[in-house]
Amino acid sequence: MRLKKYLKVILLVTVGVVLVADIGAGAYMFNYAFSKSGYASKAAGPLQKNDRWLLKQKQDIWEQTTKDNLKLKARYLPATEKTDKTVVVVHGYGSASKYMGSSVKMFHEAGYNVLVPDNRSFGMSQGKYAGYGWKDRKDMNNWIKMINQKFGSKSQIGLYGVSMGASTVMYTLGEKPKNVKFAVEDCGYSTISGELDYQLKEMFGLPSFPIVPTASLFADALAGYNFYQASTRNTLKKSKVPLYVIHGSKDTFVPTKNAYQNYDYAKGPKKLWIVKGAAHAGSMKVAGDKYKVNVLDFAKEYFK
Repeated sequence: MRLKKYLKVILLVTVGVVLVADIGAGAYMFNYAFSKSGYASKAAGPLQKNDRWLLKQKQDIWEQTTKDNLKLKARYLPATEKTDKTVVVVHGYGSASKYMGSSVKMFHEAGYNVLVPDNRSFGMSQGKYAGYGWKDRKDMNNWIKMINQKFGSKSQIGLYGVSMGASTVMYTLGEKPKNVKFAVEDCGYSTISGELDYQLKEMFGLPSFPIVPTASLFADALAGYNFYQASTRNTLKKSKVPLYVIHGSKDTFVPTKNAYQNYDYAKGPKKLWIVKGAAHAGSMKVAGDKYKVNVLDFAKEYFK
């Protein structure tokens, strides 16, 4: 009887230790991956030539207030010649609108208005936790509504995003935004949970279970969303918007398999381009002028 009681105590203590360790690991992962003061604060590098170009351009700062009372901001660059065609350029994780100079310049020089939002918790926008595209999809829909209000029934919109921005675009398509004529996603992930699973293994050599599920509880309670709901499988099936899927063949941050998944999930007109030799978010640099030609040709095909 004493042995049985002793084993029971040992079991309870072991379970308690494991539970405490899991909660601690889940909390650490949440703060590291989601908090503004975590990994994201160290991700952005110095401004590049085209980023400095962007900051010198004539631009207006648009603002929206979200349902959870955050003030979000976006840069709006009107085209040189008046047009009702606008491209929304969405930055990636740890980045901000001011780092999207190359993408903005590409579309602006093609004659389009460009809106470049700062997603919640990044750049000029308020927020303590990253939305990973899922929480941001509602904010994106609000930006789109503002563009439609500005241009009325003639409004034509294109969506373009890189990395987390690409996933934001694909999640937004599930909201069936009005007057969106095309979307380009460059190296986006299909699911947030899948990307976190992968990064936990790659960066820390740890299994996803039970840490990621525990982190999701913190995300639900503190960031206000369940990241297990985020999946391009579910959002892209609701959309007929033409989608251009671009991904580097040597992407080890968001594995290239995501591109094939996203392409497969898309139900409207679609194109797939795997850029040989490109690492994460490196397709534009590796492909050079061909990247600009391919993306702008796609835009022209669907802008009328």
